[in-house]
Amino acid sequence: MEETPVILVTAGYDHTIRMWDALKSTCTRSIQYTETQVNRMALSSDKHYLAVAGNPRVSLYDVFGTSEAPVLSLEGHKANVTAVEFTHDHKFLATSSEDKTIMWWDVYAGSCKRILHNGSIVNDIAIHPDGRQELIISCDQNGAVRVWSWRRQEVLCQVIPESDVAVRSVAVSPNGQLIVAGNNLGQVFAYRLIIESSPQTGRTVELEPYLKFDAHDGNRITRVVFSANGRLLATCSSDRTAKLWEFTEGPVMSTNGSREEIIQAGAVLVHTLNYHHRWVWDAAFSSDSGYLVTVSTDTRAALWDVTSGEVIRQFKGHQKGVVCVALNDSTM
Repeated sequence: MEETPVILVTAGYDHTIRMWDALKSTCTRSIQYTETQVNRMALSSDKHYLAVAGNPRVSLYDVFGTSEAPVLSLEGHKANVTAVEFTHDHKFLATSSEDKTIMWWDVYAGSCKRILHNGSIVNDIAIHPDGRQELIISCDQNGAVRVWSWRRQEVLCQVIPESDVAVRSVAVSPNGQLIVAGNNLGQVFAYRLIIESSPQTGRTVELEPYLKFDAHDGNRITRVVFSANGRLLATCSSDRTAKLWEFTEGPVMSTNGSREEIIQAGAVLVHTLNYHHRWVWDAAFSSDSGYLVTVSTDTRAALWDVTSGEVIRQFKGHQKGVVCVALNDSTM
């Protein structure tokens, strides 16, 4: 099979999945997804499968195939599927739904191995990148951020960043040390993820507050995404922008009169990405962290140069709003 170096896919309200030549901004393949709108997509690390979250099922497509029919349909959720993510070895898949559950799927068997009952609409999930592939981070409509063990089918720890404010999106840093959550008030909350193991208690997890900042002036955050190198965080919002942030740490003097220096975290705005005319729903970084793709209800996708903060490609062709994007340009 001839290797395709860049897989870029967009979808949304027009029931059409589009694959693009990222260099020429031309659509190379269209798949009609007539059942429902597409809510979220994910590409497997080997670029073979595209997972598409609809209502209420998840469909897997052969990226290099020609058929519009999915190679696998995952049935089990009872309502809108809000998020989908592959494990790094692409053997398993995690999904979340408005039916208040998270499901863990065996991709090769096409079957659900675990169901986690959240008790509230699950808005987003992220799989922790450690080798055990056991931890799932979720956020929900009631404002909770939770860390789950899918094997033990239980919540290991949880925080509520802002009482009675829905958390829309979560992300895990590539090194697995930071969890970031964005909410309906435009706030970003970052937590250190502390994992310890002992023969007596087994594996324990704690979320330690690291940083809080206002990213979008009270406007809803729709997505938070880490760059592959972990240096940047992209936030998407209903204010029609995406923003790029860099986390910093520096010494400050203690306020308790001891003249002791403490390390304080901060977030520096690198770029405000102004291009779209309506809500920005999703974003994806390139594998070298040098580029970012954003999609919007304005029917367009844009490719940004992260260094300059300028649009270098535009992708037009959808007839209605575009709400999700998937990108895999790795050379593995």
